Amino acid sequence: MQVLDKDTKFAHLGKPGGAFTPGFRRRLNKLMSVLDLRDKKILDVGCGEGVWLAEFAKLTAPENVFGSEYDSELVAEIVRHGSDALVDSHIPLTNIVNCPAEALQFADNTFDIVFSHEVLEHVQDDAKAVSEAIRVLRPGGYFVVFTPNRGWPFEQHGMFWWGKYYWGNIPLLPWFPWLYRIFAPHVRNYWWWDIRRLMTSVPGVQIYKHDFVFPAFDRLKYKWGGVGKLIQQTFYALEHTPLRVFGISHLIIVQKPT
Repeated sequence: MQVLDKDTKFAHLGKPGGAFTPGFRRRLNKLMSVLDLRDKKILDVGCGEGVWLAEFAKLTAPENVFGSEYDSELVAEIVRHGSDALVDSHIPLTNIVNCPAEALQFADNTFDIVFSHEVLEHVQDDAKAVSEAIRVLRPGGYFVVFTPNRGWPFEQHGMFWWGKYYWGNIPLLPWFPWLYRIFAPHVRNYWWWDIRRLMTSVPGVQIYKHDFVFPAFDRLKYKWGGVGKLIQQTFYALEHTPLRVFGISHLIIVQKPT
């Protein structure tokens, strides 16, 4: 666990992924098993350095891939110099727009898919962010969200204590709401009924898919070899049982009415 300054930037904005890890690949495969992303116009809300954008550009025309990002410094850097993740993607850098999830700078009915990976928990107003995602979707389009599940017994975004930020996995904190509000005011997580209520708060929106994802355990597999792989495969198997409700993240997809 790292002890950092309370004003550490990623504590408040989230820590964007810098590489498309095997765990991300697994999430993409899980998504594509239920939703066709090919040849679609896609917006990644909270795109960070663009690791997901680069993968989407392999499935559709690069000019159909857009990103929004709240961090103005990061967007300015990407627009000026690109990023490692976007090298060779051919996505126009002008497709990366600096705006909050609650005020997307795109016209109504623009996208076939709006995607949000571990972002909804960080926004100021999650209900407004959902409303905006639905607004910019075309009728019949899909809003895809990965976001933390309160059933997972670790807070993965660290906590604040005595003027410091403790970056690491905090055991059992999500299961104690009154402690959670004190020590983790910078982030949210959701019980299954919370996320379903939130995602259908826009009239007419229907849940298309709701599932749970356990951690990828990539590092554990790398460090512990066969033992790590056994742990990894055991948790993957739990995704096909009722115990999946304890997964680290929700995968929830809703459809805009036609």
